Amino acid sequence: MAQHDYDIANQSGAAFRQDLNNCLDAIVSQNSGASEPSTTYAYQWWADTTSGLLKIRASDNASWITVGTLASANLGLLTSSTATSTYLAKAGGTMTGALEIGAAGSLVFEGTTANDYETTLAVTDPTADRTITLPNATGTVTLLGLAQTFSAAQRGSIGSFTSSSGTATPDFALANNFSITLSENTTLANPSNLVAGQSGCIFITQDSTARTLAFGTYWDFSGGSAPTISTGSGAVDLLVYVVRTTTSIQAQLITNFS
Repeated sequence: MAQHDYDIANQSGAAFRQDLNNCLDAIVSQNSGASEPSTTYAYQWWADTTSGLLKIRASDNASWITVGTLASANLGLLTSSTATSTYLAKAGGTMTGALEIGAAGSLVFEGTTANDYETTLAVTDPTADRTITLPNATGTVTLLGLAQTFSAAQRGSIGSFTSSSGTATPDFALANNFSITLSENTTLANPSNLVAGQSGCIFITQDSTARTLAFGTYWDFSGGSAPTISTGSGAVDLLVYVVRTTTSIQAQLITNFS
């Protein structure tokens, strides 16, 4: 282990020789030592024996940049002949921690043909931590802007909602299909988060006491009149709907399923 300030002063022959040898020792040992060299230079190497890391001085001579681990083969840098490493080579390897792509980076796929056209995987700037889980299956990703042909059944969960003070307001951002069990005379109010094109159904289960159901102004029915729900105890009616505009829901009531 040796370090030197790389300034050989005027001195006698023997002292000069010793100073020069000390300088050469520092060079061949990569300025190794338990603490950083007292005199530093841009792009200077330092084998930090305290941390066991090989470091290089930054271009502004203001800090050290870690290059690799002294005790590891290839400084811990993965090559085609090493199985594990701290760093990942261009040829590939196994990541054992999170891979974070910074704000200026992107994930780009060339495809089968090396040309001017690539596919970039991008994300909308997140406002919180998000997780996307890929299924344990082989298939093709669907896109909003393309017509899709599904080869398996697609299912939406049935959301539930209740009434309060005689009013029930479904949130159409939560589901397409809903269920409500009446517990009072109720008005099915105009849903929140209406988007044209949404469709689905609402299962309406009657109370043991016959309850009435009125409808908000956005609900439009054939013939212009709101229907009357079944009155039998536990009867189930089905209200099917399509959102035509943000203020109009075309609906049809199918009654008395049970």
